[in-house]
Amino acid sequence: SSRAGSFTGARAGQEASVERANLDLAMAEAASLIEKYKGAESSETSAELHAKILKFKPEWNKYDATRAQVQHLQFLEADAPALKKKMIIQGDMAVLKAALEALTIPEEKPVQWMLTLIYDMLREDSSCVNVFDEALKQQIPVMKPFMNILEMQRVDQYIADKAAWILTSIIGNSPRFMSEQDVKAVVELLQRKPGVCSELGVLEAIVNLLKADCFRKGIWTMSGVADWVTSVNPQTATPPFLYKCIFALWMLSFEPEGAIYFKEEEIIKKIRDVLMTSRVEKVVRLSLTVLRNFLTHKVFAEQVVELGVLEVVQQLEFEKWRDAELYDEIRDMSSQISLQVQEMSNFDRYERELKEGQLKWGFIHSSKFWSENVLKFEQNDFRPLKMLAALLQSTDPTTLAVACHDIGEFVAMHPLGKKQIANLQVKDRVMQLMSSANPAHREVRREALLCCQKIMLNKWQDMEGVPKQ
Repeated sequence: SSRAGSFTGARAGQEASVERANLDLAMAEAASLIEKYKGAESSETSAELHAKILKFKPEWNKYDATRAQVQHLQFLEADAPALKKKMIIQGDMAVLKAALEALTIPEEKPVQWMLTLIYDMLREDSSCVNVFDEALKQQIPVMKPFMNILEMQRVDQYIADKAAWILTSIIGNSPRFMSEQDVKAVVELLQRKPGVCSELGVLEAIVNLLKADCFRKGIWTMSGVADWVTSVNPQTATPPFLYKCIFALWMLSFEPEGAIYFKEEEIIKKIRDVLMTSRVEKVVRLSLTVLRNFLTHKVFAEQVVELGVLEVVQQLEFEKWRDAELYDEIRDMSSQISLQVQEMSNFDRYERELKEGQLKWGFIHSSKFWSENVLKFEQNDFRPLKMLAALLQSTDPTTLAVACHDIGEFVAMHPLGKKQIANLQVKDRVMQLMSSANPAHREVRREALLCCQKIMLNKWQDMEGVPKQ
């Protein structure tokens, strides 16, 4: 077996150990958040299928692949505790080899039975995955039978899902035995069209792979992987699927800032939408935890403020939750985001956008911002206002729309707003934008119209104070 080449680049051994320890600690602290889902169907349907599979009693001497392994396979009992299964396998690795041979049987029922036995063992006691670690040390080809299942053109979806879950759990736990190419091959198999796994099966497998910190960056940046998480529709997705998406983001949120390329706006929008629509407590709780972690990343924190996440979190306090502690977490999250809002709704940030020459919608273009900062536009002989006016010549439609909006806000809120705008002679340009025939200027035309209305409204207000002759 080959040692994995890290997708994240060379790291000092000590730093890698610390990062791993921190992630393990975080995983342990969040254990109470993690409820295990058994499949893509309802829990009742899954339970019925599970019972049906385990009711089957394999006769290993009937199959060519296991006829010579009966003496080893007879020790495995599906309903035995995970610890007992672990001790049996650790006591004789020939038992594990026999179990892997059983996965090559062409009939579905014995394969379903064996996969369920292994899956249940790992879900009941995660330390049981160490038996595969030991097998890899002995150079037993653990991956092969699971890969063979995923490579089939047609296979029972239950079998494919369980094989994918077990395989990726092994990789997530023992990445040092895997190469970069091994992981890439698994991801490609999971995403092939037409696939043999269910959508939830693919997502759960990807989440397992993301647990391997040395491969996390590479897996996330592989074609199609991020889409499994970010393209989910919170309104239609099942709670298990939604939870797994947030769980993936939770693991990624522990990466150092800048270590992985993220579409920050897309991710924060998704978390916001989840908090707006989902009322499943474990989903809400984990989403709040992800937000808390991402607030330590500057760009993410900006998006949390810009996208109005504070109002969404504050609204959660008025919902009815069974867990009283969730109210405390909601209030704590509201406080943390409020601090970010205070820090980021400053004039320096607005000036930074002006200097970059590109404006985008967000908190610093809100009425609240303008009411608190309008007088600061007088600085340096109204230099910020002049820079804003100059952006009316931009070729970017969003910048033009925001500039028209902000000029309208200045006119409405500054005591000498109309006079200063008249001095800059921008009214003609705003009116020109208002009648633009450019198909991309729909938003620009609207904001230019509103801007002109504010200028005219101010003129009307000025005339109110003139005594009648």
